[in-house]
Amino acid sequence: MIDELIKIPLDELQSRAFGIRKENFGKEITFSFPSTVSHHTDDLPPQKDRFAAISITGKRCELNCEHCKGRLLETMIPAADPDAFLQVVDRLRSQGARGVLVSGGANREGEVPLERFVSPMRSIKDKDPQFKIIVHTGLIRRGAAQGLKEARVDQVLIDVIGDKDTIREVYHLNKRVEDYEETLKMLKDVGHRLAPHIIIGHHLGEIRGEWKALDIVTQVGVETIVLVVLKPLFSLGKNLMKIPKPEETSRISAIARILNPSIPIRMGCIRPAHPWKAAMERGLIDSGVNTIAYPLQGTVDYARAMGLETRFSEMCCSLI
Repeated sequence: MIDELIKIPLDELQSRAFGIRKENFGKEITFSFPSTVSHHTDDLPPQKDRFAAISITGKRCELNCEHCKGRLLETMIPAADPDAFLQVVDRLRSQGARGVLVSGGANREGEVPLERFVSPMRSIKDKDPQFKIIVHTGLIRRGAAQGLKEARVDQVLIDVIGDKDTIREVYHLNKRVEDYEETLKMLKDVGHRLAPHIIIGHHLGEIRGEWKALDIVTQVGVETIVLVVLKPLFSLGKNLMKIPKPEETSRISAIARILNPSIPIRMGCIRPAHPWKAAMERGLIDSGVNTIAYPLQGTVDYARAMGLETRFSEMCCSLI
């Protein structure tokens, strides 16, 4: 079905997608400002760390992926052992935080080493069941997945990669597309609420495995789909990373909506600060997404001009 949808003109796709969105979700659109990055809009003043990101490996990642080189870890709060993790979360809770994203660098198997942090997460949920814990796992084994389920984490996030060359050349992993599909199915079987991420422009700005990734998450069936756009974090010498065009992000989001009519679709925190950003965000609205994290003020105004009712949240977009 994706192959057929790709052939349809973009304006026709968006019209169809926007109609499906209104039929299933009404006129409300949500803008998320979880304060994992700085922000300011007319509607929601900045509040630091209301929903913070924690790296359980500090700045360390064994993969040194071509699109990141560990830069994203530098933006997170380091907590590289269970005691430090508990101290960080206690401090954040005392300052009014409503939840945390637990992430970190991956090992050579593409796994974030979460096992030592299962017990601290369980104790946090015992102390405050309303405090949200979401976990970005990478590839994960069943035992660790069951431990997270027993700890009552609220949601599991995983990047779904749909191209074998991206896995090898960008992530430096000796893994298969099927490994990501099987992991997603296993997580669902264990009983986790899933928010898989599809990275548009995953192969250094090129569109390669996005359609396969979308097919996987559609076939598995998940609670929400999060789209993000490759954000160049550094220069690759003479070869700069490409920026996906607004037409490409719009087409992928519109087809995601058509294939998943009743599943919330979110545009997450990551996308490039580029002259195309405004057009990209407007295109996402036209394509029927439910949520955009950290929108431009002009995007909020555009949504209102489209007749949508805007709502604002300090939660991570995948939880709304």
